[in-house]
Amino acid sequence: MSLATLLVASLVVIVVLYQSIKIADESERFAVFLLGRFMDFRGPGLIFVTPGTQRIVRLKIGDIGSVKGPDFVTFGEVDIPIDGLSSFRVGQSVRIDRFDGARPVLAASSVAPKNTCPNCGHQF
Repeated sequence: MSLATLLVASLVVIVVLYQSIKIADESERFAVFLLGRFMDFRGPGLIFVTPGTQRIVRLKIGDIGSVKGPDFVTFGEVDIPIDGLSSFRVGQSVRIDRFDGARPVLAASSVAPKNTCPNCGHQF
């Protein structure tokens, strides 16, 4: 094995390790998606992901999202399944109040809804 091949191989290993190790603070969790499908919440601490197949979305206390259905909340551009949304209505703004283990606990947000539907008047 030549020195150039060894350097390239070690560089590839370093890049893969760099992309696979993530650290979540105490006030944040990661939503992990495998090939676009939600897997679970992870954190806090050291988290390993598989580059190329797993994607993470960082959720922090205070992040504001919007309820999109009976079990989905949109944070940014990503729909994340969250249990226990029966006390919220579709289109309502919610924020992450705290974490129960790795799962986020939501509270109603004081942020006003962005839009009103011209047909039925519901806010989203």
